[in-house]
Amino acid sequence: MKKFTKWMTALVLAVVAMFSFAGCEMLGDLLGGGEAAIKGVYLSPSQMSYANMRPTYNYYLTTFTHQELTIYEDGTYCLIVSSSQFSAVVLPEEGNAASANERENKITKYYGTYTAVQNELDTDLLDISLSSPTRIVYNADGNYYVDTANWTEAMGKATRVPSGVDMGTGQPIIDANTPNTTAEEYLARNAFEATTAQANTVKASFDYITLTFPKTK
Repeated sequence: MKKFTKWMTALVLAVVAMFSFAGCEMLGDLLGGGEAAIKGVYLSPSQMSYANMRPTYNYYLTTFTHQELTIYEDGTYCLIVSSSQFSAVVLPEEGNAASANERENKITKYYGTYTAVQNELDTDLLDISLSSPTRIVYNADGNYYVDTANWTEAMGKATRVPSGVDMGTGQPIIDANTPNTTAEEYLARNAFEATTAQANTVKASFDYITLTFPKTK
């Protein structure tokens, strides 16, 4: 009986492992890179931005943003834009007792196609042309996420366009009659325009890309 139990346990573990591997394979297909091999992974420098919200609001915002670009052998890419925002940052002249209030953490993953050629003047550089993304996966501070390739009613409700801003709280105002956003509408508003990047294949880095988005009406 013990031998049979051990045999069954081993069989179940093997099946679970098989389906886990298959799940990773299917997930890779869905995310744009598919089963194609990774051609390169490049990291940008971090960008810092600062906003003084006074006199309307009594706080200051400091945001750090960086990008990661992965290109695949099948001509697809994934561009990740990650940002972390803090307010009330205090950096003492002495000691290490720095403090800040964490506010927002956002990660956006853009998927599309690209072309790339070696730079004519420097063989370490790769000139990459990125098409406008056809899929966006976005997580807003751990409150909700969207995936334009697997759209749901909840995603549409979470991304409705505000009709204004509450000047007392700074929060967006959303009319109850505002219809849910569709995946196509979300892409139209949030997919950046075709752009270029220059990657250093030796250092696995690239210059931070300033993305251009459609003008909102």
